[in-house]
Amino acid sequence: MKPKIKNESQPWYNFGGGRYMGNQPFFYEREKLPWTKIIEDNWEIIRDEVIGLMIEKPENLKPYFINKSMSFPPKKWKTMGIYFWKFVIKENYKKCPETIKILKTIPGLTSFSLSVLEPGSNINPHQGDTDAIIRCHVGIDIPGILPVCGFQVGTAIKPWANGITLPFCDAHTHTAWNHTTEKRLILILDVMRDEYVKEQNSICAHVLASSAIQMIYQKYPFFNKRSGYIKKGLYHFIRISVQAVLPVQRFFAFL
Repeated sequence: MKPKIKNESQPWYNFGGGRYMGNQPFFYEREKLPWTKIIEDNWEIIRDEVIGLMIEKPENLKPYFINKSMSFPPKKWKTMGIYFWKFVIKENYKKCPETIKILKTIPGLTSFSLSVLEPGSNINPHQGDTDAIIRCHVGIDIPGILPVCGFQVGTAIKPWANGITLPFCDAHTHTAWNHTTEKRLILILDVMRDEYVKEQNSICAHVLASSAIQMIYQKYPFFNKRSGYIKKGLYHFIRISVQAVLPVQRFFAFL
């Protein structure tokens, strides 16, 4: 059976969406995205604050946990979040005041985190959560160049560079590798595409619900033997609950 061509008027979601067949490019031209200049002009301020947080709170840097099979060897891809689909990680948020000032100038920002890929490891090929956002990598400590350290989206391969933004469509299959002897550090930002900004709360709720489902099914494998209707019902219940709670969580986190 051939995959369905995506209706571009609606966001594509990984949950129940099948293989992505939309027309978004693998990589976007950063010169056409004004917010990339904001990041590049201030990347050293952000880098110093985020790395300072990592040094002060090393326990906050944790192996990526939503899908534990994402990296090889296991647990070699680690992240530390400040925003996660508009959910605020309050402890980290409070420690990065200058970074937050900069991020607040970017309309439609939904996620921001530090990503560490350990030496001699890979992030396995995968599709992201939705095509409603532009995901952007920013190199802050890149230990090597192609072919030993790099990033592939679809059929396009690019290196990271310190202080340079690398915006791409997260819905396309992508993979990363660090075959050097040092850690690779990047920042990851998600910015809502202009046409979806008004729907961003709903979109974030969809993705957070999908993440919750993945974690539930990993922790309780017996759910995999249950009817798909249970999975869909649980997903929609979580999505509706998250959409109601998310603005309240942000309000109290910002106090």
